[in-house]
Amino acid sequence: MNIQPFTDYYPMIMDVLRLLRIPPPYEDERQEAYFVYHRCAGNFNPSRAKFSTYYYQELKFHYQSALRKSKRRKEILTMTSPRLPSVHIDHYFIYPGFNVREEKIFTCYMEGYTTEDIASLLALSKSTVLRERKKLRQKLSSYVSFSPD
Repeated sequence: MNIQPFTDYYPMIMDVLRLLRIPPPYEDERQEAYFVYHRCAGNFNPSRAKFSTYYYQELKFHYQSALRKSKRRKEILTMTSPRLPSVHIDHYFIYPGFNVREEKIFTCYMEGYTTEDIASLLALSKSTVLRERKKLRQKLSSYVSFSPD
């Protein structure tokens, strides 16, 4: 079994990053490559292929999956109209004085996402989402009454 040290695969990692047009800086991608390397080292079967070939394919697949997830997250973040049953209602009634982040949090909340899901989708901390929801409750208090969560 001929597995070279991780540092010997740096040129190949850079080739994959360039192939997939992933922009620098590459610190996070190198860390991910390191984890993929160790996973591959544990799962490698020398009778099927060379380690470098196996690692290259696994690394490429890993980055492609990450890009798909990132693209999906961007699609969610750029949603312009809420998918609520009453889409005919005026935008300003649905979002009275909300900023963009508050609109997104409100929409996700109304669609049934949990606080953790909203934080993950919008790349925010859970405490930020909770704080924003509290501000939303205050803004909406003149329209509706809330029972405590």
